[in-house]
Amino acid sequence: MLFMAYWELNPQKDIREVGKVAVELRKSGKWPVDGVKIVSWYMTPSTPFWGTIVYEAENEESVFKNLLAWLNAMPGIFTTYKIAPVLPVEKAMPLALL
Repeated sequence: MLFMAYWELNPQKDIREVGKVAVELRKSGKWPVDGVKIVSWYMTPSTPFWGTIVYEAENEESVFKNLLAWLNAMPGIFTTYKIAPVLPVEKAMPLALL
């Protein structure tokens, strides 16, 4: 199942420290968690920094664990984090015609 998240980094967090956490999570294998495959991951150069991530998850539990990896590694990292299941537009458009 595909999920898309929109996130905003807490401007009170030093972006260099956030980067170190990201590298450590990836290097240690703590993120993405088992059962999650990153499809795309983008970040803007604007301040406060924000971005999107699309990933494929085996189940809902993996979705929670994937976010918790970040929250446990750096409490308060996000000011906003919204996530929902998604479909590619080419699959969603025919559904609108039902």
